[in-house]
Amino acid sequence: MQSKDYIVDNNGNFRFTKVGLESQEPLLAKAGIEARSIKTYAQYIKAREAASPYFLEYLREEADKHLRDKPNTLEWQALQSIICGSEDETNLLLEKLRKKKTIFSVVQPPHEH
Repeated sequence: MQSKDYIVDNNGNFRFTKVGLESQEPLLAKAGIEARSIKTYAQYIKAREAASPYFLEYLREEADKHLRDKPNTLEWQALQSIICGSEDETNLLLEKLRKKKTIFSVVQPPHEH
């Protein structure tokens, strides 16, 4: 079994790929789990379950990291709100974007005659 994040060999040995370590190690660490200590797929599933209460915190931190140097546009505010904000805040920002017509617009193909 293989994904971009991990490989499980024919003997059931589990290991993270470089991409998997980069993406999952910070989340697992929040639950006090050393990613490199996971040796089986079953241990990986248990580790992910143990880390699940920290997922939103992790997601917020990742979003902050990726949005840190971006312009503070309405689009970025909406993205941050979708990830970290309340449903009311998100709906308000999405409505502003609809009115601004920067997203959610559909381009109609030209009419054929």
